[in-house]
Amino acid sequence: KELLDADGDILRNGGAYYILPALRGKGGGLTLAKTGDESCPLTVVQAQSETKRGLPAVIWTPPKIAILTPGFYLNFEFQPRDLPACLQKYSTLPWKVEGESQEVKIAPKEKEQFLVGSFKIKPYRDDYKLVYCEGNSDDESCKDLGISIDDENNRRLVVKDGHPLAVRFEKAHRSG
Repeated sequence: KELLDADGDILRNGGAYYILPALRGKGGGLTLAKTGDESCPLTVVQAQSETKRGLPAVIWTPPKIAILTPGFYLNFEFQPRDLPACLQKYSTLPWKVEGESQEVKIAPKEKEQFLVGSFKIKPYRDDYKLVYCEGNSDDESCKDLGISIDDENNRRLVVKDGHPLAVRFEKAHRSG
């Protein structure tokens, strides 16, 4: 069964979408924040305010197919033009999971601290959840992505099995 956006349209491979919480009142869409000693925002977080849609993420899978379904390994990336100057020099900002912290970060360059793996979008209740699959392993090893609130009140997106963030997808560029 194909994946649908908030309008009921099929998610397009390579399309840009705001990733929003399915439940209202618990923060806004996914965006970036500086955490720890980062000089540039590299950590994927949920916007504090539910009125903020966050940043559009391009969702794509290497096989050149038009329509995304729950079985596909997916890549998520933010577009540099939407971001602060310190990130605009990069052509692409893919999401990765940091091994030690299990946090989702953007990785302008390949670094050892990032795990090799992919994301999937899975049906969850009436909406969807994001999962992370380490390596290119089978479905059994995929774990939910949820929210962890840090000391600075950032709502970080982390690998957190059992407490997924329920999400929906809104087209970043609505026609008409």
